[in-house]
Amino acid sequence: MPQPNYQDLSKEELLQILEKKDKELARKYGIFWDAEKIPEKVVVDCENNLPILERVKEKTINSPLEGWQTKSDGVVSENKQQPTHLLIEGDNYHALTVLNYTHKEKIDVIYIDPPYNTGNKDFVYNDRYVDKEDGYRHSKWLNFMEKRLNLAKRLLTDKGVIFISIDDNEQAQLKLLCDWIFGENNFVGDIIWNSRKSVSNDAIISLNHNHTFVYAKNIETIRLLTKKNILFKDVVNQNKFANPDNDPRGEWVADPFDAPNIRTNLMYEIVNPNTGEIFLPPNGRHWRTTKTEYERLFSENKIIFGKSGKSKPQLKRFLSDADKKGTAIKSIWDDIGTTTEGTRELELIFGEKPFNNPKPVSLIKKIIKIAGQTNSTILDFMAGSGTTGQAVLELNKEDGGNRQFILCTNNELNGVGSKLVEENLKKDKEQFGICQRVTYPRLEKVINGYNKNGDGDFVEGLCGNLQYYKTDFVKRVNNRDQIRFNLVNKCTEMLCVKEGIFEKYEEKTNYKIFISNDKKRFLCVYYNFTKFDVDQFVEEISKLDGQKQVYIFSETKEPDLEPFRQIKDCVVEAIPEPIFAIYEELIKLNK
Repeated sequence: MPQPNYQDLSKEELLQILEKKDKELARKYGIFWDAEKIPEKVVVDCENNLPILERVKEKTINSPLEGWQTKSDGVVSENKQQPTHLLIEGDNYHALTVLNYTHKEKIDVIYIDPPYNTGNKDFVYNDRYVDKEDGYRHSKWLNFMEKRLNLAKRLLTDKGVIFISIDDNEQAQLKLLCDWIFGENNFVGDIIWNSRKSVSNDAIISLNHNHTFVYAKNIETIRLLTKKNILFKDVVNQNKFANPDNDPRGEWVADPFDAPNIRTNLMYEIVNPNTGEIFLPPNGRHWRTTKTEYERLFSENKIIFGKSGKSKPQLKRFLSDADKKGTAIKSIWDDIGTTTEGTRELELIFGEKPFNNPKPVSLIKKIIKIAGQTNSTILDFMAGSGTTGQAVLELNKEDGGNRQFILCTNNELNGVGSKLVEENLKKDKEQFGICQRVTYPRLEKVINGYNKNGDGDFVEGLCGNLQYYKTDFVKRVNNRDQIRFNLVNKCTEMLCVKEGIFEKYEEKTNYKIFISNDKKRFLCVYYNFTKFDVDQFVEEISKLDGQKQVYIFSETKEPDLEPFRQIKDCVVEAIPEPIFAIYEELIKLNK
């Protein structure tokens, strides 16, 4: 069949060709499913309504940072201006739709821990649990994930990376789906996390790990940054090094002298000079060097026999010999906390178990450290108990960073500790769902400080600023002008999120002005269709000393720049047409 001349085709014909190719690609990867016969209600909501944000002012947290100091590489510095973090309550599909306007190509690291679709009331589709007998079980889950990953991909910067935790119920399907959405060539790796130490004797094989798939927005950018030792390097933890014997070569750490596998030339007896005890390598292992090399290391005082001098041999590894630039990240992580540790962390904060199977803070901290920088923006749109938020706050306190987190979670009961559900089912559900019962209180406690286990020693707060939002809608109506009017009057909170400016500076009938925390930037929004008092608006913003971001009503995507040409440090954008354009694009993307 001859190739069509694409230049001669209409827009509708080109779209039909693209849709056909998408379906062919889906069949190639084996992920062409039938769940579209059961469309997801929250996706349909976005076709019939326009998602917006509503700020919950009473849940704003502004932790005082005056005098707060941070220590990085031994240098103490003031750190008064922290970013404002965001918590969005509502369905993550609605939140991601809004973020596609406010944060398109602005997110550096995404981490999500989606429902694993075990069939044991962990995955809700259209307000109903999906059980193991559901004939569309995997199709519904794929449909759910595809829609959200399509939106998430658009948020990543060119150096952006997404991490997705999963277990064996859907890991094979998820790998194929991510290959399709992000591109097979953008697959970075599969991290195996030792998520559990105990052994399940009632299983044929005890499940002690989770997968975490890692995909890049642009793998070539990641390769370049990795070569420059900026991303994906396991940096030496200097806190592990010490010098208890005053070795003139400096601080050191003791490494095992045995290694896995068996090589006969590395199997020999080692005598502990302090006790006379004879050691052989443990079963299935050999010594790290030949006997001749061992004798040289021993003569150079690089072999020790434990702190007491009575145990098996260990090798001194000196900080001066360590690769300060870091080494490649390993695919197996068994040196961080487990889900048990994650539960213990929550119990210390709440004095009870408020959430099932939370991730440990150490896991998320490691992800953020290897994939981001100290000024990165981190998104978790399946935030659960809020571990990602705590991880960001801890890292900022440790190294003086200015990372910002954006957390999105619903306020359903799913995931809340079963004991608490039983005790509180009769209470107001809104006050007992995940976001208001667990996520927000956790962040509030970690920021401001809390008593261990509810009544123990006080733990100092990590400090920070937080804005709380709920998703809402502007209804679509047949009158386009009416939609414009409704959206312009409801988009202020979105614009505040987009610019990171939240404090109201001045308010008049037809315009509002907001000022940033550092008092150097202004958000100026003009709402009137008829430009009744636009001259007064222009006069007011011309007096402002700092950068001015102006949003003004326009019936097109391009604003009228003429009134603002003489104003210094002023950028003008139109509303609401650019918002419409993005929302329409997303509807077509996920049709």
